[in-house]
Order: sequence, then structure tokens, then C-alpha cells
Amino acid sequence: MVDQDVSTRRRASEGSTDRPRLPFAAKVIAGAAVVLLGGHMFLTAVYNAPSEELKYGVLPGAVADRYIRPYLVQDYKIFAPDPADTDRQLWVRAWVEEPDGERVRTDWINASHVELSEAYRKTLRKQLSVVGAERLMAAYSALGDAQKQVAAENHLDGKELYALNDALLAADDSNAAAVSEFIRADNYVTSYATQVAHAMWGEEGEIVGVQARAVYDPVIRWADRRDPDAQRPPSRYTDLGWVPPMEWPGQDREAFTRTFRAWAEQAGEGQS
Repeated sequence: MVDQDVSTRRRASEGSTDRPRLPFAAKVIAGAAVVLLGGHMFLTAVYNAPSEELKYGVLPGAVADRYIRPYLVQDYKIFAPDPADTDRQLWVRAWVEEPDGERVRTDWINASHVELSEAYRKTLRKQLSVVGAERLMAAYSALGDAQKQVAAENHLDGKELYALNDALLAADDSNAAAVSEFIRADNYVTSYATQVAHAMWGEEGEIVGVQARAVYDPVIRWADRRDPDAQRPPSRYTDLGWVPPMEWPGQDREAFTRTFRAWAEQAGEGQS
């Protein structure tokens, strides 16, 4: 009996020493994963820091913004106590020069409605047009009144947004950072609007200008949901003028056109 116990303990001891070691490559991968996860969690926490002074004065807030936006933004607001209360959309129209030289203005098209025509794309509603609308509205809201008046004018000189940037600073140079953020948001939206314009109206002539608008369409407040007389708060939108079309190297205009027009047909959006 004693010999049997000794044998059992010996096998257990041998088993513990024979435990397979973790390969070196697996340790490196696990270590890298921990570092990346830690970096991701740190930048996410910085991005959501409640204090602007703390975020940009002490913490690397600008780095966190570049890392999180636009694809890692988690502002879905699907949980209480602050669920989403606004439908956010990006509207686009174009100025087209037809072969006979006549310039015509198209109707507005709700690009977000088109982009979300596919059921699976409605899940998180963080598609390109929705992200563009959110960034544009936030940047536009940070401008001063004089700058908003300038943004509402047409700026069709050149092929970029330098004319608009200079005009905004000439109107009020006290918030250069807000102007810079607005130009970045406008670059994003103008580039997207240009692709939409080529997809929807490119066959009619040359696209000589585009105009975009972020639209926030509120729903009835959660607290008022049982009130039969409750009214939807009024919509608000960015008031921007015409700007030149903008494309970037490497963009595939044909692929975008093929995809967007398929969505437009599905959404019931025809050409004007």
C-alpha cells in the first residue's frame, strides 16, 4: 500500500515537471497583444476624458482624437439614461456644367438614407456619411457668428479649401484651432460629396461645385414619449456655400459609383 502511494506521488511529481513550456513566439505575441490592448484602452480613456483642460493640457488628447476618429468612435448612445435623440444625416447636391455650357443645380440627395439602404449597415449607423455629418456639425458649431456667415458664402476659387480657410480667419482669427478643425471636417465631407456627385450626376456633365449639409433631425424626447401632444424639436443644419469638388489620389471613382448607385436604386433615390 505504501509502495503504491509513493508511486502515485512520484508520477504526480514527474507530471508537474514535464508541463510543456509556452513557446517563445507565443510569449512575444501575448506580450504585444497586452501592450496594444493597453494602448487602446489608454487612448480610449483619454478620448472620453470629461475635462477639456485635462484632455488637451495634461493628456495626449490630440493623439487620442486622431486614433479614435472616425472608426473607433463609440458614441452610439443606445443605453439609458442618455439614448440617441437625433437622426443625423448628410445631404449633398452638385453644380453641373452640361455639354452645351449651361450650368444647372441638382436637387439635394440624402446620402445617409442611401448609404443605410442596406439593412446590415443600419446596425451601428456609423457609416461614412453619418460620421461626416457628426464631424461637420461639431466643427461648424465651434465657429463664431462672423465665421458662420463666411462659411455660408460660395468659395469656388482654386481646387482646395484654402480660399475658405483664409476667409474664415480674415473674419475672425481668435479661434484658429476651431477653423482648422472645421476645414478638416469640410475636407472629409467635400471629398465624400464629390464622389456622390460623380456617381449621381457625373454623366450629365462636369462637376464644377458641390454643396454639403449636415442635418440633425431630433425625435420626441424620451421624457415626453407618453405625451400625445408632444412635438418634435425643430431640425438644425449647417449652412455652407458651394466649394470646388475634391478628390484624393488612389480613389476609385468607378467602384464608388457602382456601389452608391446600387444603394440609391434600392433606396428609391433617382437622378434629378
